[in-house]
Amino acid sequence: MLKKILILILLICFSTGCTNLSNQDLDGIVSSMLEKENNLSNVVFDGYKYYLPRGMKFVTKDEYNAHLLDGKNNSYYLYVDVLSYYNNTELEYEENEDAYYSKKLDYRDQDGYLEITEIGEDGYYFIEYMYHYGKMEAYVREDDIEDAVTYMSSVLSSLTFNRTVLETLIGNNIIDYREETYDVMKPKGNNATKDTYLDYVELYDNYDGYSQDETDEDNIDIDLTE
Repeated sequence: MLKKILILILLICFSTGCTNLSNQDLDGIVSSMLEKENNLSNVVFDGYKYYLPRGMKFVTKDEYNAHLLDGKNNSYYLYVDVLSYYNNTELEYEENEDAYYSKKLDYRDQDGYLEITEIGEDGYYFIEYMYHYGKMEAYVREDDIEDAVTYMSSVLSSLTFNRTVLETLIGNNIIDYREETYDVMKPKGNNATKDTYLDYVELYDNYDGYSQDETDEDNIDIDLTE
């Protein structure tokens, strides 16, 4: 009976294209996640949608910003740059030789970058991951870097825009696009600090219209550990 169950699991993995990320380095994780098309979505807002994988949950959401948490209570900040998407803005990024990890990304006709910088002397690293007009930031310990990059890859690779809706919103000047968000997509690198990052996340936690309790976790049905 156990043998039949194992065979069934293997067949499901082969038929659904499961990818084992447990033994891959950062290059392998990014390539595996971004090279394949990700049509999943369980988070839908005006003009864009994306997939929030199991293991992550909303804390707050404000316009095109969101504060997320993983199972270890690591905070993630997500920013969706709909204006750059609408204007087809090209990304400018030079790899940082002084960073713990720095790579310009180009997958499926979408570009971006992944930059990881050690901050301070307490064993924490600042991750900046930009892809397809979405950017995520996280501040994690070294042991959590690969898991964090996997989560971020899942969200960003699934980001999809609805140009028709955005044209209506932008054309009617409905989008409340704050001036300080223009520099969000640029890497902060060594200029970032833990306090600055946490203050930035806290800024977007002061939104009363959306709470963690409103997340429909029943729709979050894929585990990154598969």
